[in-house]
Amino acid sequence: MALAAIAAAWFCYAGGRHALASHYASSPNFQNWERATRIEPDNPETLYRLGRFRQLDFDNEDLPLAISYYRRALQINPNSPFYKLDLAGALETAGNTSEADTQFQAAQAAYPISGEVSWKYGNFLLRQNRLPEAYGQIRRALSVDPTLIPLGVSRVWHSDPNVHVLLDQVLPDTAVAYSNAVAFLAGEQNPTAAVEAWNRLTAKDPHTDWKRAFVLTDMLVAQEKYDQAGAVWRQAIGMDPANAAGYSGNSLIYNGGFERDVADGGFGWRVKNTQGVDFDYDADEKHSGSRSAKLTFDGTKNLPYDGLSQLVLVSPGTRYHFQGFMRTDQISTESGMRFELLDAKSPKDLDVLTQNETGTAPWTMEELDFVTGPQTHVITVRVARKLSERLDNKLRGSLWVDDVSIVPASGK
Repeated sequence: MALAAIAAAWFCYAGGRHALASHYASSPNFQNWERATRIEPDNPETLYRLGRFRQLDFDNEDLPLAISYYRRALQINPNSPFYKLDLAGALETAGNTSEADTQFQAAQAAYPISGEVSWKYGNFLLRQNRLPEAYGQIRRALSVDPTLIPLGVSRVWHSDPNVHVLLDQVLPDTAVAYSNAVAFLAGEQNPTAAVEAWNRLTAKDPHTDWKRAFVLTDMLVAQEKYDQAGAVWRQAIGMDPANAAGYSGNSLIYNGGFERDVADGGFGWRVKNTQGVDFDYDADEKHSGSRSAKLTFDGTKNLPYDGLSQLVLVSPGTRYHFQGFMRTDQISTESGMRFELLDAKSPKDLDVLTQNETGTAPWTMEELDFVTGPQTHVITVRVARKLSERLDNKLRGSLWVDDVSIVPASGK
């Protein structure tokens, strides 16, 4: 009975200490964490938590103390890769890169399939300019954890802007990796590298989402790489026979009959969200095919409208014939709806309008011939309305658009 009483007392005491330590450890106050370690000095998690706090909290930073906490945690639990990983980071910050490297390797040995360990070790190697080793570790991390790919592309590119290193040594051979590379390199305004990544993407997955080409195409147009922009666009829409059929005859307008949804990029139709107007499709009112595009103006604004548009690749110094159909219903004001064809880079070379359509009218063919400027490679075709100068100037009513085309004048 005496032994039982002693055992019960001991368990009560130990349980009470553990409960008190747990209470302090769960506190938001780091001073209570220190109390917890004094009560339970063999709890590695509390020591590890204190190490991270002393390493990462700028107001209470104490790097040597953080390192000592990590070391104590590792003495108790020498198998934790995360203790080793954070100790390595603290040692690097303290300037002890040799031991930091040792701890990174130890963390990887303890958890060889961890994307996080490979990622942090790879970034350490990047900072040490040990590039081939860094690329191998980062590739390993990206293969395990694809969510790291966008950050991996950025880190490696800013370390060494060589697209072949990025594609061959760093990125895993996956469509996801190449797709992220396309997006990043297009954002970096690097046409050569972005097209290289695009070619890898389409070779890996010929049926990839063709809308990924929009950003790339727009960047190439902005960089005046018109042939490359056209090639990427044709390749993108060619991935899907339904999209490839968006060109009719020898017309340069894509999806001129609005049989497909607006692309909002590349050389397809774009719609800007504009207050005072709604865009939709109408299967009941069309010039031909299965539907048309419909714009409804709510009469709240004197609206200068240019929100439905398409970029079109053309040849310089060439005569073309434009044709499009409009139907109007109660379009108000003297300034109505038109098609506008514009060289946005050089409006003096091309800025023409079809006739002004107001009120209510059945389907009407709008057409004109035009000649591109000597340096014109791309034009904008858009539905336009100029500001009204009258008192009764707020635009209301509905407009339908269908069967828009541009063909070489000789091919009318």
